[in-house]
Amino acid sequence: MPLVVTLLMLVAPLIHPYIVGAVVILLSVILYTIHKTHYLAISVAVLALLYGIGFIPVTAFIGPMMMMVWGEFIARILNNHVPDTLAFAAGSVAGIAVTMMYCQQLDWLVGIIAVVVLLMLRSILTNREDASMIGLLGSAMTITLFYDLDFTYDTTMLALAVAVCAGFAYFAYRAKTVDASGVFAAVLFGIILITFAGVPWFLIVISFFILGSFFTKYRYAEKVFLGVEQGKSGRRGYMNAFANALVGVAGAILFGITGNEVFIALFLGCIATATADTLASEIGVTGGTPYMITTLKPVPAGTNGGVTVLGELACLLGAVIICGLAFLLEVAPWYICVIGVIAGFVGTNVDSLIGALIENKGVIGNSGTNLLATLSGGLFAMAAYWVAVTVSASFF
Repeated sequence: MPLVVTLLMLVAPLIHPYIVGAVVILLSVILYTIHKTHYLAISVAVLALLYGIGFIPVTAFIGPMMMMVWGEFIARILNNHVPDTLAFAAGSVAGIAVTMMYCQQLDWLVGIIAVVVLLMLRSILTNREDASMIGLLGSAMTITLFYDLDFTYDTTMLALAVAVCAGFAYFAYRAKTVDASGVFAAVLFGIILITFAGVPWFLIVISFFILGSFFTKYRYAEKVFLGVEQGKSGRRGYMNAFANALVGVAGAILFGITGNEVFIALFLGCIATATADTLASEIGVTGGTPYMITTLKPVPAGTNGGVTVLGELACLLGAVIICGLAFLLEVAPWYICVIGVIAGFVGTNVDSLIGALIENKGVIGNSGTNLLATLSGGLFAMAAYWVAVTVSASFF
């Protein structure tokens, strides 16, 4: 398989995409029929179709296949000698690097992010039959998206981002605060933050994860007794990372591209909400009898929508810490930091409302609630920033 995919890489740039796409789709049909490798055949056919109609570049067509087949090939060769994930990563890096250089579309940022996304999906989808399909399509869409952004970056800063994020994720994994999927999600977000916005933005998000990990362990035995502890002995995974930081990372990307302050507000409102909500949950659950936010009636500890006075105070503390750090690191001016504190408080209580009204009915899970809460905190901060700018402009 590695040789077949490599041969495809060598000939694809030399032939019209329509022809390559048609031939590969035909081969995928044969693969689907004879070898019963349904998911792999479907994903390759989809990539061939998208490449043939010009929707994705040649690197997004060939690169994911090169990453996957050479990653698995190297992992099998080095079995029992090198950790599987490390061997797969080495093969994937080699596969995408060779593809990009041969196709004359070399972009280190795109390649590194594609590898991290593939590693993250591989760790999430272990033992699933459709893992290859999701991995191929996910990394292909990642390559296409970041090529289209056409962002100019400093390669030295990118190298620093990779080293710092990999180091932090390694120690977080060894400390048992994140699982494997959480490691790759953290590396992905960290590289994007440092490259698009700068190290201070990364430090703010890292502060959230450190605070969250620390307070997850806070009075952990008591939380276990109450049945409200974080899963996996307090380890957090990719769902936690995406639910709490995805909106903020999007804000960082938008700020890096546009330089508009409103996206600082989006970023800070999101991360302030995530931190405030985490501290409210992890500290507030030990603060006595909670009361349902919609009825103010007593409810058991850990009930979605339940709030305590201690939790509300912890919420404000978390928002103040994050926004104060943003001010000290010169990420945001004082007025955006004030907005961020308010947004963190608002977003946390929106989290409680969503928990009471929607999550308790089983419509969404905890991660969905967190995502909506951080989105609400970010959007509130953007709206408050717009109002503040509009009002100040009318007076001055």
